[in-house]
Amino acid sequence: MNRKYLPLVLTAILAAMSFVFELVLAFSYPPAPFLKLAPGDVPTLVAAVFMGPVSGATCALVNSVLFAAVTGEGGPWGILMHFIASGGMAIVVGLLAKRTRHLHFPMLAGILTRVALMVPFNLLVTPIYLGVPRQTVLSMIVPVIVPFNVAHAGLNTVVAYIVLRALPEKVAAGIKGQDIF
Repeated sequence: MNRKYLPLVLTAILAAMSFVFELVLAFSYPPAPFLKLAPGDVPTLVAAVFMGPVSGATCALVNSVLFAAVTGEGGPWGILMHFIASGGMAIVVGLLAKRTRHLHFPMLAGILTRVALMVPFNLLVTPIYLGVPRQTVLSMIVPVIVPFNVAHAGLNTVVAYIVLRALPEKVAAGIKGQDIF
């Protein structure tokens, strides 16, 4: 069997899983109904750890574009915000997992990265997306935006960690570190 295309095929499968999880298992975050909690980042994080940051970011991009195209939710601003949040997290997790060969620190760094990225990007994009004053978004940062991103990233990270630890070492060894480019 030719393993040359295995990382690309696995990335595509994980991106499709990410999209389906996002589509089927998402639910609104009560303090801000325009925010959705979903396990779509679990396959993205698995791709980032096993194959590298490019695979993880590709999963995030495919998921973001497909979700907006199929549901009509978010539009271009939603795609951008979803990709920055999930892709940024995947890139950090993928890079650190590759360097450290561990999961704890990369996963924690991924959560912190998502929160750190989403605070300024919400201040920039959300006023345009929702058509509200920047001050309104600023007042939402601590009570809504930060807790949402901690919850979203935390839940996805815990589930991804469980999945990654449950995979047999033989399976992991066969694909580990082969990014799509």
